[in-house]
Amino acid sequence: MSEGGLGVRRARDAVTPLLLALAVIIVLAFQVFRPFLLMFAVAASVGVLLAPVHRRLARLFGGRESLAAGLLVLVTTIVILVPVVVSLHLLARQALVFFEWIRPHLQPADLERLWRQSVLERLPVVRDWLGREESRLAPLLSGSLGQIAGMAQGLVQGALTGLTHALFELVLFLLMLFFLLRDGARLRAELRPISPFSEVQERQIFDHLGKTVKGTLQSMIVVPLAQGLVAVIGFLIFGVPSPFVWGAAVALAAMVPILGSPLGWVPACVYLSLTADAWQAVGMLVYGILLISGIDNVVKPLLLQGSAQIHPMLGFLSILGGVLAYGVSGFLVGPVILSLVLSAIRIYRMEVLRPPLAPSVSPPVPAPAAPPVEVVSASRA
Repeated sequence: MSEGGLGVRRARDAVTPLLLALAVIIVLAFQVFRPFLLMFAVAASVGVLLAPVHRRLARLFGGRESLAAGLLVLVTTIVILVPVVVSLHLLARQALVFFEWIRPHLQPADLERLWRQSVLERLPVVRDWLGREESRLAPLLSGSLGQIAGMAQGLVQGALTGLTHALFELVLFLLMLFFLLRDGARLRAELRPISPFSEVQERQIFDHLGKTVKGTLQSMIVVPLAQGLVAVIGFLIFGVPSPFVWGAAVALAAMVPILGSPLGWVPACVYLSLTADAWQAVGMLVYGILLISGIDNVVKPLLLQGSAQIHPMLGFLSILGGVLAYGVSGFLVGPVILSLVLSAIRIYRMEVLRPPLAPSVSPPVPAPAAPPVEVVSASRA
């Protein structure tokens, strides 16, 4: 066997142990970085969204990418921390007031008295409709409220326990976001030679991913928070107790497709109709229809211009599934996974299922005319 053939055989035999060693290294690296993969996915999603802003800031600062990335991370920290800290502080205070208010009514005698004064005396139709079942309803409501209060107390304790873990994840997220903004372009350039996608396909994936993250943040986070804030103002105007607790309920309900924010503010209208003047209940109803739900019907389509349009049910299920699988980070991880799936389907349809182009048939090119033949006469010859 020639030396060239022997060298090719040795190189071929060396591929198998090299691949085995590479597989072992990948498994070990996955075990090391597995706790941080979820937060890396969240930071990468936000980094894709902020990358155009980072490029403009870097040009503005004369190419200093670290300064641009640091400024963006600082702004992101303020945008995240200030609303969260203020909301948690107000929500905790209002929750304590709410529990102090509801605790006396959890006793059967107090609940029965509240039931009679608020419902039966004001609405004789309800009393006549219930008939003999009236006496059994108060203990049933008392037991239900007791279970709800116990669940709420457990949720509060769990939230306080997870606060330290949430702060650690926030610091880790900000560090990852900084390095992804600063070095993201170089990282993509290093990974491009081993990527199975072409440069055009990568651009399509990142473009669709950015639009999906933008649409998710605006439709499932920004719009519900805006509805919750507007609802708090309405609750303060019309005298609903614990307005920040009700506002948090409106913000959470706004994430549910079809039903949406009315799940949060309609019970407040019912409460006002039973415990306050009629004008307060009617005013809260009109306020909820025009302003709270108006944000969902008017402002939301304006915000979603230029974002990826995902079916509301798919978006809701991706967020719900992400939260169930990954916790709070699933708010972004679920839609990001959905975006990657939709991008892969789009590329498959364009590159694999696209019918081949028919060969273009060009019209025949006419042959050039033959040059005229000069006939020499016999006399000239």
